[in-house]
Amino acid sequence: MPFPDYNRREWVIEDVEEIKVKALAGELKMPYLPALILWKRGYRDASSVEKFLNPRLEDLFDPFLIPDMDKGIERLLQAKASGEKVLVHGDYDVDGVSATALLVRGFERLGIKAEPYLPHRIREGYGLSVKSIDKAKETGASLILTVDCGTSAIDEASQVEASGLDLIVTDHHEAGEVLPKALAVINPKREDSEYPFPELAGVGVAYKLLKGLYQKAGESAGSEDLDLVAVGTIADVVPLREENRILAWHGLKQLKRTRKPGLKALLEACSAGERITSYNVAFGLAPRLNASGRMGDANQALELLLTEDDALAGSLTHELTELNEVRKKVEAEILDQAIILAERQVNEVNPRVLVCHGQGWHEGVIGIVASRLVERFFRPVVMLASSEGMLKGSARSIPGFHLHDALVATSEFFEDFGGHEAAAGMVMNKIKLKPFIKAINEYAEKIPAEIFLPRLHLDAKIELADINDATRECFERFRPFGEGNPEPLLATFGLEVVGNPRVLGQKHLKFTVRKDSKVAPAVAFGASELILELESGKKDALDLAYRIDEDTYWGKKTLKLIAEEVLVREKKDD
Repeated sequence: MPFPDYNRREWVIEDVEEIKVKALAGELKMPYLPALILWKRGYRDASSVEKFLNPRLEDLFDPFLIPDMDKGIERLLQAKASGEKVLVHGDYDVDGVSATALLVRGFERLGIKAEPYLPHRIREGYGLSVKSIDKAKETGASLILTVDCGTSAIDEASQVEASGLDLIVTDHHEAGEVLPKALAVINPKREDSEYPFPELAGVGVAYKLLKGLYQKAGESAGSEDLDLVAVGTIADVVPLREENRILAWHGLKQLKRTRKPGLKALLEACSAGERITSYNVAFGLAPRLNASGRMGDANQALELLLTEDDALAGSLTHELTELNEVRKKVEAEILDQAIILAERQVNEVNPRVLVCHGQGWHEGVIGIVASRLVERFFRPVVMLASSEGMLKGSARSIPGFHLHDALVATSEFFEDFGGHEAAAGMVMNKIKLKPFIKAINEYAEKIPAEIFLPRLHLDAKIELADINDATRECFERFRPFGEGNPEPLLATFGLEVVGNPRVLGQKHLKFTVRKDSKVAPAVAFGASELILELESGKKDALDLAYRIDEDTYWGKKTLKLIAEEVLVREKKDD
C-alpha cells in the first residue's frame, strides 16, 4: 500500500441523525454543538450524560470484582496483624511512582509497615528481579507487593517463591494465559476477569486495592490521596472514561487543594495557577516526575511524593526540573538521528512498522522519541537502544494496531516483553533484529490498510457564529480531557485572514480570521512558517481545524482558536 503525504491528514467528520441530537439538546437544555459532541462520544440519553457531567465516587465498581482481590487483601490484613513488613515494589514511570506513594501512605495510615522499592531503569530494568528479592530480605520484608508491574514476571515470581517470600501482584498490563506464581494476581485484564472496566491505570488498581483493604478493615479510605491517583492516571494516558474519568475528575479537585508539599511544589514550578487541569498534569507535573526515572533513578520522584518537608520538596522539584531539561536535550539528539533512519526506511522500503536502533541511545527517552515518530509518520514505531549485543526497546502504536498482540505474535524474538495496546517494551538479542523486523511487518500486512491512513477526526463542522460563551462553558464541563475524551476539535471552512499575522517566540503564529461578520483570534503552535501564506488580503481561503480556548486580559475573557491544522487553498476550490 503506498503511504500518503503525512503532512496532510484526511479530515473526517462522522455523520449523525440530526433530529435525535436536537432532541437530546432540548432534553438537556444545552446548545446543539455540545449535545452533538456528547452524542458522538456515546452519551445519548439524559442518564448517561448526567453520569458523564457529574462523576460520583459512589459509581465506582466494587474492588472485589477484580480477580484475587480478596486473596491479596486477606494476606495484607494478616501482615498487619502479625506486624510483618511489606515491600511495595513499583515501576519507574509516573504511574508506578504515584501508585507506590499511594500504597505506602495508605498502608502506613492503616498500620501496615511498608518499605517502597523502585528498580533502577538502567541497572535493573523493568519489574521484578533478583535485586528485588535481595531488597526485601535486606529490609526484613516477608511479602512483596508489586504495583504497575508483575504480570509478565513468570520466572521472577518463581524465584520469589523459592526465596521463601510471599508475592502479591497488582498490575494493569496485558495478561497472557500463564500467570505468575503468586498468592494473588490482581489485574482487571486477566483473561478470566469479569471486571466491568479493565482500562484502569496501575495507580487505579492500587487505589482499588486500598479501598478494598480499608473496607475489610472497617476503616474509611478517605479522599486525601486521590490527587496521586489523578496524576498517575492522566500521566499513563489511559482512556479518561468511566472509572478513570471519575478518579481523574475527583483527583484534580483534590490536587487543587492538596496538602502534599511535593505536589504543591510541582504545581508552583509549572505555574499551574488556580485552574488546574489534565493539561497541567500531562505537560507540567508528569514530565518532571518522569525525568528521574527516565534518566536513571526514580526514587527522587518518589521521595518528592512522600515528603512532608516543604524545603525538601522545593529542592527536589528544582532538581527534577533541571533533570527534565537534560532529558529534553538528550531526546532531541536521538530524535534527530531517528528521523534520518525513519525517512531512509520510508524512502527505500516503506514498511508499515518503523524499527529504529542506535548504539548508545538512552533507554529512558526512546519511548518519547517513538511517540514523536508516530506523530510524524503515522505508523507503529519500535525504538531500540543497543548495548553489548542486546537491544532494549520501547514501542508506540496508532489506533487500530494492537501493539501487545503484535508482540505476542513475534514473541519468539524477545528475551522479555510486555505492555498494552498503545505502548510496550521489549528486550532482544541483536542477532534477532533483522528477522524481527521482517516478522512484525509481515504481521502488519494482515492489518486493514485503512488503519495506516492518517486521519484527523473532527467533532463537527461549524461557523464562527456558532462559537459563544455558552458553548465554551458546556465544553468546560467535559473536562478532564485526555485519551478517550479529547478536547472538542472543530472545523470551519472558507475563512479570511484579517490584519497582519505575527510570529510569537520564533515558532508560533498568531493571526485573526473572519467569516461573514464574525472575527476571532487564532494561534497555531509551531507553525511560524505559514506566515507568508496567511498574509492579509490574499484571495486564498483558509480551512481551520481548531479547539476553543479563552484568554483573560484585565479581567475580561475573550475566546480564541487553537489551531490543530491549517489549510490554505484557492477560494474557487471546493
